[in-house]
Amino acid sequence: MFNKLEILIIIIAILLAFYFVISLGAGKSKNLNSSAKIGRYLFGVRILIGIIAIVSLIFWLLM
Repeated sequence: MFNKLEILIIIIAILLAFYFVISLGAGKSKNLNSSAKIGRYLFGVRILIGIIAIVSLIFWLLM
């Protein structure tokens, strides 16, 4: 099995990969109205990833 440090590295790598895939999929639009919606969407994705990272860190510390 993995030790604690390896688990933390795997969690961080998965969250970063998730963020990059979502941000690349959203793309950058030339339409200003659509661009604002994409910005809000990516902000929500950042918040979600932050919450997942905090919960994962708490679980990691309790192991």
